[in-house]
Amino acid sequence: MPSTEPVKATATPEEPTAAATTEPVATTTPTTTEPAVAKPRVIKGRGDDVVDIPPLTDLSVVVFDCRCSSNTVLKSDGPESLLVNEIGAYKGKRWINLEDGAQTTQLEIEAAGRWTLTIGSVDQLATKAASGKASGKGDDVVVLGGNATKAKITHSKGSSNFVINAYSLETGEGGLLVNEIGGYSGTRPLQAPALVEVTADGKWTISPS
Repeated sequence: MPSTEPVKATATPEEPTAAATTEPVATTTPTTTEPAVAKPRVIKGRGDDVVDIPPLTDLSVVVFDCRCSSNTVLKSDGPESLLVNEIGAYKGKRWINLEDGAQTTQLEIEAAGRWTLTIGSVDQLATKAASGKASGKGDDVVVLGGNATKAKITHSKGSSNFVINAYSLETGEGGLLVNEIGGYSGTRPLQAPALVEVTADGKWTISPS
């Protein structure tokens, strides 16, 4: 690094002594380079396929969008196994590698149509609900803020499975909160802030209470 000491002028024999300059030499400030954050991986295809991905050991979110007809299936070789099993078009979010030691390396797709698969971190792809109140339609992965200890949960205009799994972001504790068919309304213990996975074919709400 260049010196930061002021530079002094020296006198020459032929000239009177010059006044010393007090302007410091310009210095260069080292720059700190932040490590690059990998962007979500986007894979597009059509019909049945098997997608190999780098081994994922961290909790991640998968967004699957399929303009499909007939049966639509998304499977993981991790412990979650069956992520999506629907008839026709589908768009939703699922988590993978929730369990310690889980490792997903492959996703299997069964689809009659074009599809897009996006894989990224919770920060990148999960739906954010800083207030602790969330609503939506269909499958989702939500980060709930706030400090509630229970929540009112509803499901309407749906006729299939309605499942809520939630885990505290502070303690890691949690599990299955709701597992019903069709409509639902009830209050369940939910320690916020929390990570929540919703399985639904209708409209749903989660509200701290």
